Amino acid sequence: MNIAPESHAYNIPMRLMNLAMTKKFNSPIPSDVELIRCYGGSVSHAALDPLLSTFRTPGIDGLIGFLVVRRCAVVQGDPICAPEYKTSLADAFSRYCANKGWSILYSAATEPMHAYARKHGYATMQFAELLIANPQHDPELERRGRHLRQHLNHVRRTGLVVREYLGNTKPNAQLETQIQATYEQWLTARHGLQMHLGQQHLFANKSGRRWFVADQSGNVVGMLSMLHIECFESHHLINIVFSSPSAPLYSNELMVVTALQALREEGVHSVCLGVGPLAALGQIEGCHGMTEFLARKLYQLAATAMNLHGRTVFWEKYHITQREPLYLLFQSPRIGLRELNALFKALHCSVT
Repeated sequence: MNIAPESHAYNIPMRLMNLAMTKKFNSPIPSDVELIRCYGGSVSHAALDPLLSTFRTPGIDGLIGFLVVRRCAVVQGDPICAPEYKTSLADAFSRYCANKGWSILYSAATEPMHAYARKHGYATMQFAELLIANPQHDPELERRGRHLRQHLNHVRRTGLVVREYLGNTKPNAQLETQIQATYEQWLTARHGLQMHLGQQHLFANKSGRRWFVADQSGNVVGMLSMLHIECFESHHLINIVFSSPSAPLYSNELMVVTALQALREEGVHSVCLGVGPLAALGQIEGCHGMTEFLARKLYQLAATAMNLHGRTVFWEKYHITQREPLYLLFQSPRIGLRELNALFKALHCSVT
């Protein structure tokens, strides 16, 4: 198998690096992938889903990926552009949606968009935090790493090995097929109420991506994917970790620790671990009292059914060093079944 133990930097084209250094771009228009790698956040990669529509406006090099459900345009994350143009792009998108007769709903929006929403009379709800860790802090060390060490020692004794797959420079179609099959096994094995951003395309748009593959006795049993992003001074995002039903217990932990070790050896000081849902809704503004009451109850039911906070608990063992609030932003403060249905559809909520 074409898996190399050494770690390598992201294979990012010089043109993409130039995008991050400029406020305005020359022609040709930057691609969606380039913009997402330069200006995207923790969920911006969802904009590459072919089922989503893309909004652009003249004069701003940026985009908004959105899904329209029953006259409600749902956006995952902030507008994808340079920070100084976020407000202008959001305003242009608001006018576009108003002309279509659509309301807007932002999911996993950051604090700058929260301030924008409050100014424009949106209803806002904090539902999660963006979790950021410092790879220089080895999570296995010290007293608080004792349980993680025990888990890792268990999985290492099974012979599981995790190495980086150099898919950008040394692609291996056979290995990628095996990884895709493992991904399908993982999806099939999941049961109960599920929620996700969309179908993962593990090896599409390879620029700015890294993969760490778990192998046991020559069989692929899991994978961790990492993306290049620009998010709260963190240029790395762990966007998916999965292992097959046949993988040893704690395989995911070993993949995460291996990826963090690679970043540590490269001198990286910040990595985004993704969205960490809260156990209960946080600050709510712009809603009537009854709407707030029902929102808290509904979230509590969903969080319990899908064990949403369990994701946060999983990541906390890697020593979170920074937490940034994430919000749901409803353009219409009269939140009803239409908005909730749109949100559930955009998050691909389903029962398996």
